[in-house]
Amino acid sequence: MPEKPTLYLIDGSSYIYRAYYAIRHLSSPKGFPTNALYGFIQMLLKVVKDRKPDHLAVVFDAGKLTFRNEIYTAYKANRSAMPDDLRLQIEPIKEAVRAFRIPVLELPGFEADDIIGTIACDCEKKGMAAVIVTGDKDLMQIVTDSVTLLDTMKDKASGPAEVVERFGVPPERVVDILALAGDSSDNIPGIPGIGEKTAIKLIQEHHSLDQLLENASVVKGKVGERLREFADQARLSRRLATIECSAPVPYSYDDFAASPPDNRLLGDLFREYGFTTLMKELTSVATLSSDDYRTILTAGDFSALMDKLSAQSTFAIDLETTSLNPFEAEIVGISFSFSDHQAYYIPVAHHYLAFRISSPLPTSFKH
Repeated sequence: MPEKPTLYLIDGSSYIYRAYYAIRHLSSPKGFPTNALYGFIQMLLKVVKDRKPDHLAVVFDAGKLTFRNEIYTAYKANRSAMPDDLRLQIEPIKEAVRAFRIPVLELPGFEADDIIGTIACDCEKKGMAAVIVTGDKDLMQIVTDSVTLLDTMKDKASGPAEVVERFGVPPERVVDILALAGDSSDNIPGIPGIGEKTAIKLIQEHHSLDQLLENASVVKGKVGERLREFADQARLSRRLATIECSAPVPYSYDDFAASPPDNRLLGDLFREYGFTTLMKELTSVATLSSDDYRTILTAGDFSALMDKLSAQSTFAIDLETTSLNPFEAEIVGISFSFSDHQAYYIPVAHHYLAFRISSPLPTSFKH
């Protein structure tokens, strides 16, 4: 049975922080902080090289305020401001992603998790698979047989079985655990005095948060008292912890098709920030298919190319020369392109034994 088409969704916001704290005290030759940028690019390269995804996108938070702040004004209010040296690296990280020709997704009013959830759930409905590259346990609530998590830093994949191993309940009940235990990092209150272990035990016994709250009168001791007292707070916490799978994010699956990276932009970026080792890494992921990149070696090929160029309203032309100095440069070859990822190269001054032209080119194109 053929494998399902698979989309890789990279949780950019999660990996920015993980990269920042995993690598400390790294800067460019000019003193610009680069630890998060370098770590993020390494993570991205690992996904591209190891998984070779046909479709992928990177998702970021668009801002601090989301619809959850309208529901609960204290949501994430306890978080400290982003460190200044990390804030400086956010835009260069996005520039690097774009230079890899990977789509960058963000939506005001929603978190990265909501965008990921929306697209992943939509993929499943369409019979496709989604791999979410993240270290965020909250995303375990949307795991299915077709939606899996991948933590590249721990080299661990999580499907439904791994979710049960981690939380003791199936994916659809993970949010009930979060509703009871709360989340201090997001300032989700949960129920005071109930931690994750107790929450897991309660949901295992009562099967869902709703059933637990309906039967709170039979739960003994302090736990029962708190369930009855903070029932509404638990429901609020569940709403805050629930990943929105119908965010109004415009996208087309075809937009996520993998493309060769822009070597020139990446090279400029790597040089600017002093990433000399990444220059070597770049060559291992930037190999292009030669199917649509042709060298013109015969008069017949040349004539066919001229016919194609004559039919175009516009086309690009580039010279390969022996020098960047226009007064010294001699032409080595000429390149033409009139559509994406398709180009033609005419060698006019190549001199080496392996090079042979089977039929003479027109005199005007000889050096």
